[in-house]
Amino acid sequence: MTNNYCVIMAGGIGSRFWPASTEQMPKQFLDILGTGKSLLLQTVNRFIPIVGIENILVLTNEMYKDLVLEQVPEFSEEQVVCEPARRNTAPCILYAAIKIWKKNAAANFIVAPSDHIITKTNEFSNAITNGLSFLEKQQESCVTLGIQPNFPSTGFGYIKRGHQVESDLFEVEQFTEKPELAKAKDMIATGQYYWNSGLFMWNAAHLVELFSKLQPKMFKLFEDNLSTINTNKEIEALKEYYPQCEDISVDYAILEKDKNVFVIPGNFGWSDLGSWSSLKDHAKKDLSNNMIIGSETVLFGNCSDNITVIPKNKKAIIQGLKNYIIVDTKDALLICPIEKEQEIKAFVKKLNSRA
Repeated sequence: MTNNYCVIMAGGIGSRFWPASTEQMPKQFLDILGTGKSLLLQTVNRFIPIVGIENILVLTNEMYKDLVLEQVPEFSEEQVVCEPARRNTAPCILYAAIKIWKKNAAANFIVAPSDHIITKTNEFSNAITNGLSFLEKQQESCVTLGIQPNFPSTGFGYIKRGHQVESDLFEVEQFTEKPELAKAKDMIATGQYYWNSGLFMWNAAHLVELFSKLQPKMFKLFEDNLSTINTNKEIEALKEYYPQCEDISVDYAILEKDKNVFVIPGNFGWSDLGSWSSLKDHAKKDLSNNMIIGSETVLFGNCSDNITVIPKNKKAIIQGLKNYIIVDTKDALLICPIEKEQEIKAFVKKLNSRA
């Protein structure tokens, strides 16, 4: 039996991908790029060769349990771990770590988002395997993947590398949250910064210990209910204490306080599908750089640099638009300048409040 596990985070709503992504059917369950597989299924398939399907857990909201089992019918119900309330990444990662640790005291595990694109799968798998091998030797560590930046993004967090430990592994000197543009340009110019991939590897027992030291209040809630984990009493107990956990990311709760974090840099053909514009490198385009997903009968007139998502059997004519997002679904329509796409989330919240 392998000691390596993978936890896939699949509980988000993906409101920046509205109207394709909705609370009832978030983006991780969609085949956004028309590949025939949802983002979640692509992620599961990515980790099967590394840890085996039986050692993969999907962390999600309880309202999505049936969706996960429908898309990955090979899973047992126990592999779909449902949080009863949304409390950011720290509580759910602690929850998963305890479940894995109680099952296998020697376990190492990967935490991975469910909505990323990886095109260089061999390079990615090698990096993960190297990270897990390092954890076998240095169990009191965290290993993350750093993405080689190709532009000064203000939408990603950054990792600054420090001392080189192995040929492809460095100490992490500093985490920086989403910077202003000028600062992002300066950081990239040094050649020492990588985008934070949001993928991490830990020894489960070590991470549980870290939470006990760095987040004692949150840890106490789980410790007081430890006997219920991995039993038939787990779900009911969780409903009582889990909503009391602080709403905090694992980055703030643990990573920025931990001194033993390491980074493996690479490219991996990585894309964080955080918004519509992040699709532009992965979908087909016409000669005027209009991206087209879905329909094959869209006629553009004097248009360029648009992101267009139209249902497969629908005809559309789009005239005179440049740098726009146009997304049409059965129930909703979005027309928005690309430069304003970060405002979509706020508009969706406002729209839903009127419903």
